[in-house]
Amino acid sequence: MNKIITTFILFLVLVGSVSLGQEKTFHLKSGDTITGSVKSETDSTYIVTTSFGEIIISKNDVKPEEVFIFLKSGDKLRGIIVSESEEGITIKAQFGEVFVARDKIERIDFKSMGRARGPLARPGQTEHGRWYYGNERLIDIYFDPTGYTLEDNVLYLSGLSWGYGLSERIHITSKWGGYFFGDLNFRPKFMLFKKGDLKSEQALSIGFHFHMRGLPNKHELKDRDYVNPYDEHDSDKEWVRVGSKQNEEGSYDGGPSGDEMWWEAFGAYTLSNLKESGQGRINHTVGASLTAYPGYDLMPRAYYAVSADARRSLKLIFEVFYDPYWTSWLEIIEEKEVLKGIDFDFGFIYAYSEQLRVGIHFQRPLIAFYYKF
Repeated sequence: MNKIITTFILFLVLVGSVSLGQEKTFHLKSGDTITGSVKSETDSTYIVTTSFGEIIISKNDVKPEEVFIFLKSGDKLRGIIVSESEEGITIKAQFGEVFVARDKIERIDFKSMGRARGPLARPGQTEHGRWYYGNERLIDIYFDPTGYTLEDNVLYLSGLSWGYGLSERIHITSKWGGYFFGDLNFRPKFMLFKKGDLKSEQALSIGFHFHMRGLPNKHELKDRDYVNPYDEHDSDKEWVRVGSKQNEEGSYDGGPSGDEMWWEAFGAYTLSNLKESGQGRINHTVGASLTAYPGYDLMPRAYYAVSADARRSLKLIFEVFYDPYWTSWLEIIEEKEVLKGIDFDFGFIYAYSEQLRVGIHFQRPLIAFYYKF
């Protein structure tokens, strides 16, 4: 009996020591952030072993952070952070203290945001506190899909298209400009999986874009015969849209109209990692698409893109892609192939408000904007 009691006491001591030995991060009212192992705890203080020695932290100096926790199960919690560890977060909710494992958390939003103050502020540090997600989660890198879909019941409208989130994993978009040419088109996207935790998550999506008519936004270099100002027959090369037809004068119709049905299939994988600063994320996306148009072989496109949260409302974007049927402004002006199908794009997306997003990027059409509601 004594042996059982002794074993039980040793077990409690071991569990307590492991709990105290776990590294925790304390965010103080002064703006300091302290990470270390809790050696002991009283009603008013923590004794913490850090990389620079043993210190005493008053509980009154710890900044209360109110958070909104969205669980993968669909439940939502709101409370004050009591402590954090690699395993999870303990918060003080209305119904008491509750521990939430990190692998159960879908998203965390911190209520307190503001401007950095005090002597520890530096250029580039315009926001204090933590924010694990920026104001915008991209579903496309300009015209190329990411692994994410629109949120459930979200509607967006841009200068070129509109879309609606049917659920957390399915959305549908469409280019409304084609409606004026009789092109009834739709682009469903399906998220096959989304997994991971707050520090790192992965998402994979596939989809297709069906067009009743119209021409793809792809070009090819073709010969053109014409009569010069001296009434002499001459020839040169020009970029024309795939599917364009030549008229009697030898010119090609450069408009988007066409009378053939065509489609595009795509897939995209995104890896999203929390930045070490705890402010925003860096997202890596790889993807590919195939476009099928009558009379042409399948037209491929492959891309890699990275987007980074420079601010909560500002996302920087860079992309490199291979597309043998893509033409840049430089190629159109000079009427020749410059980069042999490889090109780059970079720019930004800024969340002007909770609904409006605006951006600029290097490739045409240069300006991006859309409204979400």
